[in-house]
Amino acid sequence: MRKAVRRGTVLVRLRTLAMSLAALGYAVPVLAELNVPIAARVISFRQPALGGPIMTAILYEPGNGASEAEAALIERTIGSGLVVGRSVIRTRRVPIATMGTLSGYRVAFVTAGLRDDQASIAAAADRSSVLTITSDSACVNAGRCVVGITQGAKVQITVNRAAARAANIRFGSAFLMLIKEI
Repeated sequence: MRKAVRRGTVLVRLRTLAMSLAALGYAVPVLAELNVPIAARVISFRQPALGGPIMTAILYEPGNGASEAEAALIERTIGSGLVVGRSVIRTRRVPIATMGTLSGYRVAFVTAGLRDDQASIAAAADRSSVLTITSDSACVNAGRCVVGITQGAKVQITVNRAAARAANIRFGSAFLMLIKEI
């Protein structure tokens, strides 16, 4: 409990520092954190709808602080399973070096700090029709990830049409009216 409180305090202080520096005109790196409840809702709009347990890979790089922190946050948020409609999201951490083909997974959360590996992630996801979701908008803009969820004053969901087509991922029309497609 104390670690969670301490981590929350550190994040609040980092965000405050980042906002202060940004107000003074300094370039500040974005603190990436995947909004897991929104990601779960995105998964529920996939067509055809997924049923049963939804095996989800958390792609991360051991030794990369940002990647490990985001992977831990996703694991804590989902816990032993997150119910989405008639399905349950179950996660497993997958080190990027042992990613392989992503067969057996239906979704992959791509953590921060994996820019050098995005091409291989996209290739593996395309082969296995895996929906990739990330907080790194650069991955979506480059066509390497299907869905990006960014936070600021409001949550922005972006879908890369080409990446979705390559991975054979489709979404319901109601969902597509609510998001930004590139």
